[in-house]
Amino acid sequence: MTRFLIAAFAALAFTGPAAAELARTTFGDWTVRCNDKNYCIAETKGESSNDEAFRLKVERGAKSGSDVFVTLRPATELDVGMRARIEIESLDEDNYGYFGTASKIYTGNEMTFGGGPHRDLIEKLRLGEDAQIQIDFGGSTGTLTYWVKLAGLTHALLAMDEEQGRIGRLDAIIAWGGLPADGSVAIAQAAPKPAAAPKQTEAAAPPAPANDLPPPVMPSQDLSSGARGLVYTVNELPDTVQMMGTRTLDCQLDETLPAYGAQFYAEGDVETWVVPCSMADANVPYFMAVHIPFNPSLDEWKEFETPPDFNQPNHALVNNLFFDPATGQVTGTTYYSPNYDCGTFERHEMMAESGNYELVEYLEKPTCDGVTGPAEGWPLSWTIDEMGN
Repeated sequence: MTRFLIAAFAALAFTGPAAAELARTTFGDWTVRCNDKNYCIAETKGESSNDEAFRLKVERGAKSGSDVFVTLRPATELDVGMRARIEIESLDEDNYGYFGTASKIYTGNEMTFGGGPHRDLIEKLRLGEDAQIQIDFGGSTGTLTYWVKLAGLTHALLAMDEEQGRIGRLDAIIAWGGLPADGSVAIAQAAPKPAAAPKQTEAAAPPAPANDLPPPVMPSQDLSSGARGLVYTVNELPDTVQMMGTRTLDCQLDETLPAYGAQFYAEGDVETWVVPCSMADANVPYFMAVHIPFNPSLDEWKEFETPPDFNQPNHALVNNLFFDPATGQVTGTTYYSPNYDCGTFERHEMMAESGNYELVEYLEKPTCDGVTGPAEGWPLSWTIDEMGN
C-alpha cells in the first residue's frame, strides 16, 4: 500500500525512426513519449546561465524492475568525472540537494544517474516546484547553472507507468501498489497488460546502489481476498469522500491520488474507499470511508482506536492502511526506519452491530536491527484479551 522514490537518469536515445514513436503528450511543463519498444522518456527544457539549450529527462525501459534514469543534457561538452548538483525547491522542503559525478558520457552529450523507482531524487523532483542544476565543467567554463520547472512531472510519470503496464505494481514510479513487478497477480479493474519486454539494445547505465526497499507485504494482504478497484484522479472519488479528505482531514488529494491511487471495494449497495491522505517516504497516512451511492447523506469515515494506556482519542488516519474485505479487518503499519525493519503494527476488527472498529492487537518492534520481514511477526505489545483480565 505504500510507495515511495528517487531516480536519476540515463541518456539513452531512441534508435528507431521517428515514425516508430508514439505520440508526444504534454503535461504542464513536461512532455512524455515512448518508442515502439515502449522505452519512455519524460522531459522538459530549461533556462541556462549562458543562454544555451538544456534538457532534463526521466527515462525508463519496459522490462519489469528496470531502473529509472535522470539525465542532464546541456549544450556545453561534458566529460567523465564532472560533478553535478540538483537543487530542488518545493512548498514543504527547500534546497534539497543531490550530488552526482559522471562516470560515463552517453550519446547526445548526456550524463545520467540511475536507480530504482522508489528513491529520493525522483520523489523530490515530482513533489518540487522548480529545480536548479549546476554542472562543474572546470577550466575557463567554470560552473554553469540551469533552471527547470517541475509542474506536470507527476502526471508525465504516471502516463509512463500506464503506458508500460505498471499501474498497481511494485516497480511503478508513481502508481505504486502491491502487485509483483512481473504483473503475475491480477486485480479487478486490472491495469493494462505490460508490453512484451524487448531485447535490451540500449547502452547500459551506470549501476546505482539499491538502498530503497519496498515494504514487506503482510501475510494478510492477499490480493485474492476480494474485488478491488483503483482510481488515480480526484474526480473519480465520490464527492462526499473528496470532501472528507480535503475539508475535514486536510488531505492533499491532488498529489496523493496520482501517486498511490485510491482503492475501493463494492459489496451490494455499499462501497468502502481507502484513500491516501498525504505524501510520505515510508508512512503514508490513509483514511477509510463508507459510501452509499443511492444515499450519500449516510456516508461516513471510520475511526480507529489506540491502546487504552496511550490515553489518545480515536484517529481517522492510519499509516499504510490495508483493508481486507473478506474479514472486514483493517491493519496499519508505522515504520520507525526507512529500512522497514522496526515500528508498530495495529489490527482492527469491525463490530457487527455498530459497524465501528475496535483495536484487537498492537505489535511493536522498537529496535531497528536491519532484519526485515512482515510486521505481523513483530512482538505483541497489547491485545484486547488483556481487557478481560
